[in-house]
Amino acid sequence: MIPENPPQPTLGDVARRAGVSPATVSRVLNRSANVNGSTRERVLNAMFNLGLEVPPLSSVTPKAKNLQGVIALLITDILNPFFPEVVRGVEEEAAISEHALMLCNTSEDHRREQQILQMLTERQVDGIVVCASRLATKDLISLHERNDTPMVVINRRLDYPGIPCITVDFENASYRAAQHLLRLDHRRVAYLAGQINSESSAARKRGIEMALSEHNLTLPGEMCPNSYPSIEGGFQAMSSLLTLPKTERPTAVLAYNDVMALGALHAIRTYRLSVPEDISVIGFDGVAMAAHSNPPLTTIEQPKYRMGKLAMQMLRQLIQGQPTLSSGYTLMESPLVVRESTGPNNSA
Repeated sequence: MIPENPPQPTLGDVARRAGVSPATVSRVLNRSANVNGSTRERVLNAMFNLGLEVPPLSSVTPKAKNLQGVIALLITDILNPFFPEVVRGVEEEAAISEHALMLCNTSEDHRREQQILQMLTERQVDGIVVCASRLATKDLISLHERNDTPMVVINRRLDYPGIPCITVDFENASYRAAQHLLRLDHRRVAYLAGQINSESSAARKRGIEMALSEHNLTLPGEMCPNSYPSIEGGFQAMSSLLTLPKTERPTAVLAYNDVMALGALHAIRTYRLSVPEDISVIGFDGVAMAAHSNPPLTTIEQPKYRMGKLAMQMLRQLIQGQPTLSSGYTLMESPLVVRESTGPNNSA
């Protein structure tokens, strides 16, 4: 027997129909700014299809805080020449869909990242590209879920459905770089490791250790100094290694990135040593200036501009509700570019 008054659909019914959480439905009805336009429309369509009264659009449209047509790009250090090429790729691709770019630079400051995270929580943008962030995975996922904001991550692997990631295989890349040094007969190899809490730095270290272990070698703690990933940080970390006795100091060094490697070159010259005659040096990133250092720097190349463009292409598809070019994560190529900063071990 059919009841005379069937039960009214609930917020949960609307949420399931729209493919969102009940909290998102509530935010739509409460005029929250933390819901993007496409999600708001799905919720209203679900209400209509379930036979619920749909409120006028003006009563569910937020008043002020949305930043429509804006893409936020989160980077960690605008002074690092790695990032401008990524920014250029994102910006040129964003212009195709007439999105403006809001650059959020954290200067490698975790507290600043938290402030930007809070700002993006309060002011809804169309989408976010996160590049080399130190933010915890749970914080990035929370931002994505709380606002239902499309997001693409560069140089991190979140392993979270709905957030595409673009990266290189840091472990394999550093493994190949260390193999290059081992083929040149280097046995005392050091790593200038960048900041201690960096996931990508830890992956690089694992690759180096893997290559060394194949030759029954290790990477002792004193051969792996941590420092700020800048030219000055590279200078300081390399200087600490050069205070070791000649028979203990490294004959080859891999740096977390190219700017640290440039600092290492300066430190080696300061100690009146030569590259690669006394010490070989390898960087990471393939920034433009690496080819023009003295001597030209051997480095692992990252396709920075193409990573930026691909990230924005994926983000645009997410904003438009289309399937992305890839799910999960996309691995980009990372060739070892051999230049004059590496040579045979002459210490034997």
